[in-house]
Amino acid sequence: MSIRADNVSVRFGGVVAVDKVSLEVQPGHVMAVVGPNGSGKSTLFNSISGLVNLAQGSISIEGRDVRDLSPSSRVSLGLARTFQTPRFDPAENVERAVLCGFYPQAQAGLLSTMLRLSGSRREERSLLQSCHAILSDLNLFELRHASLGELSMGQVRLVEVARAIANKPRYLLLDEPAAGLSQTEQEMLASEVRRLARSGLGVLLVEHNFNLVRELSERVLVLDRGKMVLEGLPREIEADQRFISLYLGSMGRAS
Repeated sequence: MSIRADNVSVRFGGVVAVDKVSLEVQPGHVMAVVGPNGSGKSTLFNSISGLVNLAQGSISIEGRDVRDLSPSSRVSLGLARTFQTPRFDPAENVERAVLCGFYPQAQAGLLSTMLRLSGSRREERSLLQSCHAILSDLNLFELRHASLGELSMGQVRLVEVARAIANKPRYLLLDEPAAGLSQTEQEMLASEVRRLARSGLGVLLVEHNFNLVRELSERVLVLDRGKMVLEGLPREIEADQRFISLYLGSMGRAS
């Protein structure tokens, strides 16, 4: 089982944002997508998570064709994602923001919750314990009562990762999760991604920082102007002259 994108194309009017791209994300593995700004990386993510329609091709999750499924239905199949620009209410606190991520797996009904029945209270305690464990893993526990507006952008991104994994997804799409993170925060993020992959989670990563890509991913897909340029092992990709020219010319971060 896996996430598969086969020959996917996305168009906005006359602009081809993604052009016949294929990839597969398997459980327990990390795949990275890299490329210059405007290469179609986030659009590819949006096509997988159901936020844009396909002009061509197909997408399946665990063998099920999801082209006609809504984003929420894809979540119910085990898909979670973060966004390039985190989407949070700055007045919300960290703990409540992460608890929102548990909503799809919550079992207690509305009436039970309103009446504070014993089953609802047990579930609340269990979810809070799980929330605190995730926050501790990402070194956010001491900030659990802080509002998101008080945090650095790096910390907000970590909160978004925490919320995404709260629902125990089978596949996680991370859209530039390391942007704005300090070196220490990047190390915490990398440690958490490795732990999740070891537990069987499939991860698709869009990231400009190729050092992080090299450290985390088993395979790398390179996009340019919506097209697949290269795919292979990180060491193969970084040694390829096409990648070197593209990467140095557009991002200037290769080492």
